[in-house]
Amino acid sequence: MNERENIQQYFRNLLEIIEKQRPGYIAVLKEGLLDDEIQNSITTHPIPEGLIAIYSCAKGCDLELPKNFDFPTYLLTGYDLIEIDKVDSVINLLQSVHKNPDSWEWQSDMIPFLYGSGGDYYCVRTLSDDQSVVWTPKDDVLYIICKNIKDFILIVTECYKQNAYFLDEDRDLECNYDLEEKIIVNFNPNYYYQNGLNSKE
Repeated sequence: MNERENIQQYFRNLLEIIEKQRPGYIAVLKEGLLDDEIQNSITTHPIPEGLIAIYSCAKGCDLELPKNFDFPTYLLTGYDLIEIDKVDSVINLLQSVHKNPDSWEWQSDMIPFLYGSGGDYYCVRTLSDDQSVVWTPKDDVLYIICKNIKDFILIVTECYKQNAYFLDEDRDLECNYDLEEKIIVNFNPNYYYQNGLNSKE
């Protein structure tokens, strides 16, 4: 298997874990697209291989449709996979909001792929030497999560396996944030240093 096929398999494994927790989840994300369809959908930036792998497995959530499901559609707590057809419009929106971003805000090379209802995003960078996944809280500095999409998928997968992401009694997806952070640090030992945070150890 090449790297692209590995990432696809990791993402399919993640979707199957979520499907067991929330039957019907995979159908909500709809079928993935062919490579040329993905390239035609996101035209603003070159698309990292890891993101192509994700969208070849699933099209994403239509954020404008009412959520008439008896379970949350989040990929991770509070965040939906953005439907690929909407990614360019989200990029244009963020560029209009951040016309003169400083180095620790949303940057114009980023592709958002997870959307939080509070206006927060998870993005992947598209520079030749930087394809890290970053979290960009609204009106706050960005946080580097890990070095690439593959590691991000593995982090999220491990969060489900260790029940950092779990359904509460009301079937809402909750998060044990301390455990989530420990899992992130296991994959990215430089997490605290990169983000100017104090280690909790």
